[in-house]
Amino acid sequence: MRALVMAALALALVASGWAVQAGPAPVRFTLGVDQEVVGLDPHIVTAFSSFRRLDLLYNKLVRYNDQLRIEPDLAESWETPDARTYVFRLRRGVRFHSGAELTSEDVKFSLERVLDPATRSPGRSYIDVIESVETPDRYTVRIRLRHPLASLLSGLASGNLAIVEKAAVLQHGNLQRVVAGTGPFMLAEWVPDNYMRLVRNPRYFRRGLPRVDEVVFRVIPDQASLLAGVRSGALDMATINQGSVVVQAKREPGVVVLQKPGINLRIFSFNTTRPPFQNPAVRYALSFAIDRDAIVQTAEMGFAEVSGPVPASVRTYALPVSQFPSYRRDVARARRMLAEAGYPNGFSTRIVTSPTYEGGIAVAQVIQAQLREVGVLATLEQVEWGTYIDRWVKRDFDTMVELRGGDPDPDRFLYRTFHSTGAVNNFLFKDEAVDRLLERGRVNLDPERRKPIYAELQTLLVERAPALFLYVPYETQVLRPAVRGFRLVGNGSLYYLEEVQK
Repeated sequence: MRALVMAALALALVASGWAVQAGPAPVRFTLGVDQEVVGLDPHIVTAFSSFRRLDLLYNKLVRYNDQLRIEPDLAESWETPDARTYVFRLRRGVRFHSGAELTSEDVKFSLERVLDPATRSPGRSYIDVIESVETPDRYTVRIRLRHPLASLLSGLASGNLAIVEKAAVLQHGNLQRVVAGTGPFMLAEWVPDNYMRLVRNPRYFRRGLPRVDEVVFRVIPDQASLLAGVRSGALDMATINQGSVVVQAKREPGVVVLQKPGINLRIFSFNTTRPPFQNPAVRYALSFAIDRDAIVQTAEMGFAEVSGPVPASVRTYALPVSQFPSYRRDVARARRMLAEAGYPNGFSTRIVTSPTYEGGIAVAQVIQAQLREVGVLATLEQVEWGTYIDRWVKRDFDTMVELRGGDPDPDRFLYRTFHSTGAVNNFLFKDEAVDRLLERGRVNLDPERRKPIYAELQTLLVERAPALFLYVPYETQVLRPAVRGFRLVGNGSLYYLEEVQK
């Protein structure tokens, strides 16, 4: 009945000479990506594809800006009364997408959920020194640590430490298919392996943002097709990582290529519990068999920088790769070392990889050819993206090509990755000397005293070789010329889409 009344009213207005004005069309920003998300629960996910959507749906206490400096996010300020205490003052009036106000109880719940071993959060090892989380009032959070942690703010800036709505988790159990955030956009529609549509959060706490009404992620696995989409105007921006396509984009007059050195690290990892990789001498021998410069040129068309265990772009801590003897390829030495380790005729192995960029198939193909020269016959196991993640989580691989999320603070990257108790130590790597250095580095708050600790650690990790450290790829986005306001972040985060205009 109401619809009939409204229709009659509209006709009456037209008949009386009044024009019926439709509202302005929503401003839509369309972004092309090459892979689908693997869940949306920020405390659980590990894939970059998931984090890039979560960048727009959630906030954290603090975040990295485009200069990789910590800045306020949900916390408007913080103080450290002593080395083991942090006090965060929350912004007032921040609303979840549900309309409920964010309070210190939601922050406490989120941190304790990450710390709960039952959650199996990769972020647990970033903050596992937290002794207690207190809420003196509705807008204050006090964190007490068992011992000092130099990388605490860095850990809290991780996507795995997004603040979620307590009531929503209690209702749904997990957030893999629902969103309970405070971010600039809200989930409106999701057709897996096709597109995800996000709409503007009208209650977003940053005044005047976001500047577009909708962001649509379109999943287009072929990177040449991503470039074609930007060229035609079907896409406003595309995340393009394939070197040959980036080269082509740079020659296109109708597109803009944004690029900067990244902090994510490409590695070739070993399951150190499977023969022959339980022997560090075998792993180290293969480091001499690998030509990292050739991998960068072939797989990335030169848009990357050879790196050790600390991402090369983190100049404060990263050792020059010239200090690692195994970074100068020596096939004869690699063969000799394999013979001394009991493999004079080499051996056979398998490399798990995926056709997506993150799965590194181009890298795997170059490594396969290089290992053949030292008698190692590697079979590529190409699996779809979901299976790749499942194999990674279950440690079901001999070797694997990965892209690991780096960080400006070496503790946050290295401890979780290589400590024997690290949350993402998928190598099942255990080394007492490595553990001791990791433990010393994280409790030392003086940057100058930390540097020699991490220098020694980098040398040791290259020699013990739970993984072969390859390079840091550039972060690259290809945009239409009309797009304004987007800024690249070295860790790949997309939250500056909240400022984009077209």
